[in-house]
Amino acid sequence: MKKKVKQKLGGLSLRWDRGFIRNLIIVIGVVGVWRGIWDLMDSYFFPGNQLLSDILSILLGLALLYLPDGSWHQLGDCHHEEDDRK
Repeated sequence: MKKKVKQKLGGLSLRWDRGFIRNLIIVIGVVGVWRGIWDLMDSYFFPGNQLLSDILSILLGLALLYLPDGSWHQLGDCHHEEDDRK
């Protein structure tokens, strides 16, 4: 029975090794930072005008995505090599 389950999981290990714990800590840290920034923006980024705050937040987010490489390709690039073969 145990062997069949292992075969179905494709060798996936469910152990709590160091890599898993490290990645879990990183994810919790990223979510904590995201939550803190979200709360600060709700409190201080045009708190009296929700629509303006939302629109400027979207524009700021898009600008931050554009700045590193000056390209929008990561926002909607669904082109894969498999599509070229057809």
